[in-house]
Amino acid sequence: MREFPERRKTLNVFREAALTWGSYDDFPVAPAGIDPAPHLSRNQVAQPFYLVTARDEVLVTMSGEGEIRFKDRARTVMGLSPGDVVYAPARIPARIVPHGELLQIRLKGTPPFTEAAAWYCDACDTFMHRVEFTAEVPQRGYWEAVAEYNADARNRTCPACGQVHDRAELGDIAWNAVADALEAVERE
Repeated sequence: MREFPERRKTLNVFREAALTWGSYDDFPVAPAGIDPAPHLSRNQVAQPFYLVTARDEVLVTMSGEGEIRFKDRARTVMGLSPGDVVYAPARIPARIVPHGELLQIRLKGTPPFTEAAAWYCDACDTFMHRVEFTAEVPQRGYWEAVAEYNADARNRTCPACGQVHDRAELGDIAWNAVADALEAVERE
C-alpha cells in the first residue's frame, strides 16, 4: 500500500505534503476526534466542481498561489498566497483554482456532514448539476459525483443557454484510490 500523511498531534506540513497522491486529497492529518479536523491537500489542477458544504470551513494556504471563487451574490474571487486564511461559509459554493502548486490545510467539522459537488455554466453562470452526499470518506462522494456529471451530456448542458460543457477533468486527482486507502484504515 502507498504511504500517505499520518494522523498525529504535531505535523510537518511540508514533509507530509510530499506524501499526498494528487490534488484535493484532503487527507485527515490529526488524530480522530479533533474538531475541526485538519485535512491536507497539495493541489495542482482546478477543482473540477464547486464544493458546497453544510458546515463552515476554514482554508489555510501554506505555499503556492491561486484563487478561490465563490458563487455568492457578489461572485467573489479571492487571491490565495502563503499565510492566507479563508473562511468558507456553509452553503456557499466555492471552487479552488491553483496557479501552479498550492499546499493547503482545510479545517473541516466532524462528524461527517452533507457536502455537494455543483457545476455552473461557463457562458452564463446558470446552475447545471449537483450531487449531494454524506460520507465518512467524502473522497468517494467526490469521485462518484464527477463520474455522474461526466456520464451524461444532459448533466453538462446548460438549461438556460444550451451550451454543452466538456467532461470534468480530473488531472492528477486520485480520489478513488484515496477513498480505498482511508476506508481500509477505518476497517482496521
